[in-house]
Amino acid sequence: MKFFNLLILLLLLSSVETSFADCICKQPPKPELPSDRADAKEMEKAGKDVDQYNKEMKGYRGCILACLNKADNDLAGVISGWNYAVERFNAEKKQ
Repeated sequence: MKFFNLLILLLLLSSVETSFADCICKQPPKPELPSDRADAKEMEKAGKDVDQYNKEMKGYRGCILACLNKADNDLAGVISGWNYAVERFNAEKKQ
C-alpha cells in the first residue's frame, strides 16, 4: 500500500514537470512606431503592424492564461495527492 501511494505521488509530480515544459508562450515583438515626420505610406504600414501586433498579443495573453490555469490545476492535483498520501500514511501508523 505504501508503494502504491508513493507511485501516485511520483506520477503527479512528473505530470507537473512535463506540463510546464509544454507551456511555452512567445511574446511578439513590438512594432516600430512612426515619428511625427512620417508620410502617409509609413503611417499605413505602421497601422497594419499595430493591428497585427494586437492580434498576436491577444494570442500571447491567451497562452499565458492557459499556462496559469494549467499550473493551478497541477498544483491542486499535487496538493490533493499529498493530502491523500499523508492521510494513508497516518492511517497506517494507527494500525
